[in-house]
Amino acid sequence: MHRLKMRHLHSNRARPAQLHSAGFAAAVALFVVASPARALGPIDTDGPDFVESSEVVPKGHFQYEIDATSVSNGRPAPSGAMFSTPTLLRYGNAENFELRIETEGYIRQDGSSGLGSTAFGLKWHSQDGDESLGKPSVSWLLHFDTPSGSEQFKGNGIRPSLRSVMTWDLPNDLALGVMPGIKYDTREDGQRFTSAILGVVLNRRFSERIRAFVEFSAPRIAPAIDGGVLASWDIGAAYLVNNELQLGFRAGVAANRNSPGSYVLFEIAQRF
Repeated sequence: MHRLKMRHLHSNRARPAQLHSAGFAAAVALFVVASPARALGPIDTDGPDFVESSEVVPKGHFQYEIDATSVSNGRPAPSGAMFSTPTLLRYGNAENFELRIETEGYIRQDGSSGLGSTAFGLKWHSQDGDESLGKPSVSWLLHFDTPSGSEQFKGNGIRPSLRSVMTWDLPNDLALGVMPGIKYDTREDGQRFTSAILGVVLNRRFSERIRAFVEFSAPRIAPAIDGGVLASWDIGAAYLVNNELQLGFRAGVAANRNSPGSYVLFEIAQRF
């Protein structure tokens, strides 16, 4: 997710990120904005929570989700702080499919700055939910992180990941989302390893425009030799300005000593 994927702050690897210029994103937007418009419901976003949406962008529409993320530590290791601008570009290319480009954009960390690497992906909405039957809405996400971006931030090799998102609508305007996944990653020394991904979020809708959530997020579950477990406890909220525009935030604290101490994320999302 253009969303915060916690990592060691001294690592040379960053979450997918790099469009070498803002012009590329603008070109994508201009291309898809020409698509015919039709009446749509409110925008459905993958952020600001870590657990992504089980819905896809409507066919023929483009959506961006841009974050400003600040991570601090306050623990013995890793040290330092990081600021980044994770961005997710989504295009509904078919009825239940979307194409995705995910980038961490600009990164500033420990006196260095640059661009992270880029991930390309596909999202498939495989099942509609049914509250009366206890049936969740389900989607699948396949991403490929690529070794692009500035030298100090880019990752090593192609790193594929597969995630599933299941969302249950519950009574009292509640919704439960669960996102398990797996990633074939690369350590800084070039050794390959497999890690797990897990997110669990409980959403509460307070009105047609406001929702809030509490969440557990673990972007990496791996043995210590492969970087260990990165996890946090999160809270956040989103405000629907209109059907096409949403503002959101998320804040979290480390769930173990291996993770950065705290972070805060602000997001703007818009659909065309």
